[in-house]
Amino acid sequence: MRRTGWRKVPDLSSRMDWEGINERAVFTWTVKAVDRSIKFWTALFAPLFFIPFAGLIVTFFYDDPFLSWLAIFCILVVLFLYIKVGLEKTVFVYRATEERLEICQWQDIPDLVFTFLKVFPFIIIGIILMALISNPALSIAALAGPALVGILLASVGGDSNYKAIYKSLQHSVCQWDEVLEATLDTHHGLIALTWPWEVPPEWLAQMADPEEKQTQGAYLYFRKDQQSQVIELIKKKLPPNVKMTEERIKYDFSG
Repeated sequence: MRRTGWRKVPDLSSRMDWEGINERAVFTWTVKAVDRSIKFWTALFAPLFFIPFAGLIVTFFYDDPFLSWLAIFCILVVLFLYIKVGLEKTVFVYRATEERLEICQWQDIPDLVFTFLKVFPFIIIGIILMALISNPALSIAALAGPALVGILLASVGGDSNYKAIYKSLQHSVCQWDEVLEATLDTHHGLIALTWPWEVPPEWLAQMADPEEKQTQGAYLYFRKDQQSQVIELIKKKLPPNVKMTEERIKYDFSG
C-alpha cells in the first residue's frame, strides 16, 4: 500500500514562506503521507479496542443500558484516538531550486476534529442522562469520571493554542552540496536525505561529545506518477561523492 495521496494535487508552493523565494524553482510538489508505522499503532490500539468491545458483549447478559453506553463511548474514544494518532496524515510541500531543497510540512487535521472535541461533553452528558433515567439508583459519583473527561476534552478542543500546536508549520532547508546520504524506498514512495546539522551553541554544553558530527534528515515523499521526476532530480543534484542507494526503509516504533 502506498503511503502518499492526492491524485489531483493542489500547488501549494506559492502559499509557503520560502527562504529562497528569489531563486528559480526547478520542481515543486505536494503530497499527503502517513509518515509513521501503521503496523505499530494498529498493534498498540488493538488491545484497547478489544477491552471495551468485550465489555459491550458482557453488558448484553446483564441488561445494563448504562454499561452498554459506557462501552460504546469507550470504543468511540479509542477509534478516534487511533485515527488521530496512528493514521493521521502529514502534508508535505517541496520546493527545489538549483541551490537547495526546502520542505514545509504540517499535520493534516480537519477542523471537524476540533469541533468534535467541543461538542464531546454534550455527548457525554446525553449518555449520563440516559443512564440516570434508565437506572435512577446510579450514584452521581459513578458518573463524575466520564463527565470530567468530557469537560477536559472540551477545554482542550476549544483551546486555540492546542489547534495551533498540532497544525503548526515546520520548515527545513537542505543545501544540495551538503547532502551526506540518499536512500530510495520505492515501496513507501520516498527518498531519505541526510545532511549536517549545526547544533545551537546553548545545546553544546549539554552534549557528551560536542565534537561529534550531528546530522539531520527528511523524507521526500512522492506519488507513483511523480517518482521518475523526483528520482531524476535528486540524482542530478547530489554531490559527486554521494550515490543514491535503494532499500526498504524501516520506520521506528512511532514513526
